[in-house]
Amino acid sequence: MNTSSYIYGTSFYHRYDVRAKLIFTLLYSVLIFFIHSWYGLLSSAVVPFIIFIFSLGWKETAKAMKRLLPVLILLFIFLPLQDREGTPLLVINDFSVFTAEGLYRVSRLASRFVSLSLILMLLIETERSENIIKGLRFFRLPYNASILLSIILRFIPYLGSLFEEIRASMSLRLTEGKRGFPIMPSITAFAVASVRMIPDTAAALEERGFGRRGRTEYKKLPLSRKVFTEFVISAILPVMFFIIMR
Repeated sequence: MNTSSYIYGTSFYHRYDVRAKLIFTLLYSVLIFFIHSWYGLLSSAVVPFIIFIFSLGWKETAKAMKRLLPVLILLFIFLPLQDREGTPLLVINDFSVFTAEGLYRVSRLASRFVSLSLILMLLIETERSENIIKGLRFFRLPYNASILLSIILRFIPYLGSLFEEIRASMSLRLTEGKRGFPIMPSITAFAVASVRMIPDTAAALEERGFGRRGRTEYKKLPLSRKVFTEFVISAILPVMFFIIMR
């Protein structure tokens, strides 16, 4: 669209064919929900983390983890309190705060959240939106659905970074000595900025021919031996990882 999360690079994942990326992203995102072992759950988050580092560098990896950190903190604070059945690990005045089973469940949820978030970020930060649309259309996904998915993948991270900028701006307006930021003014500014994006988004959709029939740009994507090899690798690696780690 008119805004993009794409980060220019020449890494192996940047050069990877977009259709192979889509296959890898889909299979990996599905199979991680069938892994239940401790080492498998940890590995499922480590794999995209390592790919992220080699593809986008430490700085972008740190930014990505910073976005996920607030959710992870909330998970570990609140979920164990809701699941106190099982072997107690922390007891205060006969009140079971943490249990082994509760810690396992929240760790499983956190690892899947990190894995899914990083693997999707890898897709949208190493591939241009128009190529993602072409790749989805190659697999015969309707054009309207393809561009809708592209909008969702692009604008959710963009809106997250927009809110961070607004929060930082609001924090600078506080009197010296105070911490934090005014919540309601920040939310109001975020809502106004989001609404003001609607005309630009509509114009970008019209320019890209949203709703027209006969969109055939995806047919120009090459099919070579290299691309076929990447297809096979993208399909085999997640399956092998699942077999080993489950």
